[in-house]
Amino acid sequence: MGLQPSMSSSSFTDAVYDRIGKDDYRMEMLKWFGMLSGEPVPHADTILHAVAKHLEAKLSFEKGERDMIIMRNDVGIRHPTGELETKHISLVVYGDPNGYSAMAKTVGYPAAIAARMVLDGEIDTKGLVIPLTKNIYGPALKRLQEEGIQFSAKSSISD
Repeated sequence: MGLQPSMSSSSFTDAVYDRIGKDDYRMEMLKWFGMLSGEPVPHADTILHAVAKHLEAKLSFEKGERDMIIMRNDVGIRHPTGELETKHISLVVYGDPNGYSAMAKTVGYPAAIAARMVLDGEIDTKGLVIPLTKNIYGPALKRLQEEGIQFSAKSSISD
């Protein structure tokens, strides 16, 4: 930001406030994250790693807390008749306070299921395989549902 190292803490805070467009919400978030405090910066090899260590400590789950993932995809399909179908696909996954996080479930389960399908010979295609064929995504989605990862899909049609 081109600031002098010797400037006062309040002048630095004012300069940051100006830099973020005098946005009170952003300023409160920077303060909450401890980005403007005098606490020591975690030791790390790079600035990015130091920030990551700081955020990891600040954002770790407390006892009994859990994460949640919400996803909504709207996919448009133009049929040969000219009709436009919109598929609305929604997913909500909660982490377990004493088990896997929602992030771990939604990343780990599909990878594990796909690996098992390869090992069991269900997927025998070589190279990079995109799960766009029913023989791959059908069994994978069924197994994800067995693990508690469920989505809902609705369609709407317009001209």
